This record gives sequence, structure tokens and C-alpha cells, in this order.
Amino acid sequence: MSDTHEALTAVAALEARLNRLEDARAVEQLKYRYAAHCDNAYDAQGIASLFTPDGRWVVDGEGGSNNGRVEITEHFKDLPKKILWAQHYVINPQVEIAEDGLSAIGNFRLLCLCTIARTDDAGAQDAVILTIDYTDRFVKRDGQWYFQELRGRTHQVSNWDQGWVKQPFRE
Repeated sequence: MSDTHEALTAVAALEARLNRLEDARAVEQLKYRYAAHCDNAYDAQGIASLFTPDGRWVVDGEGGSNNGRVEITEHFKDLPKKILWAQHYVINPQVEIAEDGLSAIGNFRLLCLCTIARTDDAGAQDAVILTIDYTDRFVKRDGQWYFQELRGRTHQVSNWDQGWVKQPFRE
């Protein structure tokens, strides 16, 4: 094997590693953009634009299930009536890019502080803390990453003054 061939092989391997790192970072940034849109009064158009046209948004507990950009948009248009303010802290990103570089799985955790309208008194609000684990699926189309599926599993939703020990799932 010639020195030139070895050098080209090393460059190709380095380029492949760099592409995977850049893709993993792009997927993380996509998740952070999602959180920023949520923190911007649940910007429905912004959130839906991060999904493929047939993408899915599934979150148990306070969430629900929505298929496609139209349903996702409608869900987030209504959400500010229930969740009046939110601050999403996405942590612990773990992103695995598929060998073909066109899909990925990402695991994230969420700590969210929010103000939620009370169900028993329309004029009252509660300061709430919630935690969710996400396992998301991503696809790369025309050089851009999108959510194929955002899937969240809620750990707890507690009023701030009660905490997760006294009130692991608020009523």
C-alpha cells in the first residue's frame, strides 16, 4: 500500500468521524431549538417546522399524541391556554448517528419549570416542576435534521410547593 493511499484513507476516516460529530451536534441543536420554541409561548409553527411532514409527537402524562405537522401545530396552538409559561432545561444528550448518516436516535432528559392553569379553578395557576425522559428519532433530509418522532415518558409533574415526594403526579 502506498503512502498516498494510506494518507487518503486516513483523511477519509477523519472526514467520516468529523461528519458524525457534526451530525450529532446538529441533532442536539435541533432538540435545543425545540425547547426554545416551547419557551417562546409554545411557538406552534416553529415547533411543527422541526418535524418531518409525517412526524409524530408523543408525550404521556400532560402531553398526548399528535401525528403530522398539522396535528402538532394544532396541539401547540392550544397549549398556552393550559401551560401559561415554561422554561425547558434539556440535559444529558446521548445521540447515536446511524451508519448511513441519515437517521439517529437521541436520548435526553428534561427538567421543566412552568406555570399551569388549575383544572379545578380556571382563574388559578400553579407553579409546577416536571421531568421527562425523551427517546427521539431523527432523520436527515436534504442535509437537514428533523424529528421523525419525539417520544417522552413523564417521571413526575408536581406543584412546586408540594414537590415530587408529596405529589409525584399532580391532579
